[in-house]
Amino acid sequence: MLLKLALRNIIGNGWRSLINVFIIALVLTGLIWMEAMWFSWLRLAKTQQQEWEFAGGILRAKSYDPYDVFSWERAYAPIPLAAQAYIADGGIVPVLISPSVIYPSGRMMNAMVKGIPHSQDLLKLPSADLQSTAGDPIPAIIGTAMAKSAKLEAGDIFTLRVKDSAGAFNAIDLQIARVMDCPVPSLDIGTVWIDLAALQELKQIPGTATTLALRNASLSAVSSSDFKEIPAKEFFADLDQMVKTKASGQSLLFLMLILLAMLAVFDTQALAIFKRRKEIGMLTALGMTKRQIIRLFTMEGALYMAGASMLTAILGFPLFYYFGAKGFSLPAGTEGFGVAGFNEPIKFSYPAPLIVSTLIILFLLTVLVSWLPARKIARMSPTAALKGK
Repeated sequence: MLLKLALRNIIGNGWRSLINVFIIALVLTGLIWMEAMWFSWLRLAKTQQQEWEFAGGILRAKSYDPYDVFSWERAYAPIPLAAQAYIADGGIVPVLISPSVIYPSGRMMNAMVKGIPHSQDLLKLPSADLQSTAGDPIPAIIGTAMAKSAKLEAGDIFTLRVKDSAGAFNAIDLQIARVMDCPVPSLDIGTVWIDLAALQELKQIPGTATTLALRNASLSAVSSSDFKEIPAKEFFADLDQMVKTKASGQSLLFLMLILLAMLAVFDTQALAIFKRRKEIGMLTALGMTKRQIIRLFTMEGALYMAGASMLTAILGFPLFYYFGAKGFSLPAGTEGFGVAGFNEPIKFSYPAPLIVSTLIILFLLTVLVSWLPARKIARMSPTAALKGK
C-alpha cells in the first residue's frame, strides 16, 4: 500500500518530480564519468609503464636511489651470473643509467644517459635503432619532449660527456637515430638512450647495470646481494599518489554536484509535506502510524533515485559508450606533467564496484534528505494536521 501511495504522490507532483529525477540523473552521470576517467587514466598509465619500463618486474641496484642525485654517478652493480642466460634469450633486459652533459649545437644541457641492449624486445622502447656500425657516430634515441627542449631532430650530431669509474671525463659524438613518441615522460624528459655496450665502455664498467627488467616476476630469483626487487606497489607509488592528489582536488566538484541533487530532493519533499499536511493528518486519523508516514516519504525519495538510475542508463549510455570506444584526449601540453597516460586518448572502463558504490552513496543520501523533513511532520497531532497547522 505504501509503495502505491508513494508512486501516486510522485506522479501527482508532475514536473517537480521529473525535474528532481533529471537532476539526480545528471549528477549520477557526472559522478560516474569523472570516476571512470580517473580509474581509466590510472590503468592506462600503469599499462604504459609496464610495457615501456617495468615489464613483469624489476630489480634495482642497491647503490641507486632515484631520489638522491649524488648516488647516480655510481648507480650500478655487476650483473648477477644467474641472469646472464636470461639476458641472452631476452627474458631479462639490463639498463645502465648515468648522469651526463650534452652539447647540442654548442649549448650545454644536463641529461641522463641510459644504456639498453639494442637486441632486446621485452620493452617497447625502439632499441633496434641503437645498433651501430664501425666508423659511424654512435646512434642515440630521444623522445619528443627531449627533442623539443634540446632542439634536436633525427640525424643531428651532438657531443655527450660522462664521468667514468675512475673519475675521468669521457666524451663521444652521438647521432639521433630516431625521435620516438614515448608515452612515459620519465623515459623521455631529459633522457638520451644509447646501446648498453657503448655506455659500459664509455664508463669503463663492463658487465654492470642499474636496473634489470624481468619478463615475469619469477625471474627475481636471479637477484644477488647487489640488487633488490622493487615491488609493483613501490614502483607505482608516485603514480598512485599523483592520481589520488588530483582526484582529491575534484572532491569539491563532487560535493557540489551531490549537494545540488540533494537540495532539489529536500526542497521538493519539504514543500510536499507542507502542502500535504491535511492529507497526513487524515492518514494519521485513519490509523497510519508515525513510522509508516516517515516510511512513505522516505520511499518517495528512494523512488526518485530509482527513476534517476533508469534515466541515467538511458541518457548516459551514449556518453559512456562514446568515451569507452573513442576515448578522452587530454589538452595539449599535459605531457609536461611527468606522468604516463597523457600521450594517447584515455578509453574509459566502468567497473561494477565503481558504479555500484556511486549508486549506493546517492541512494543513501537521497533517502536521508527525504527522511529529515518527514521526521518532523510525523510528530504532529492529527487534529493540528487536519487544521493545516
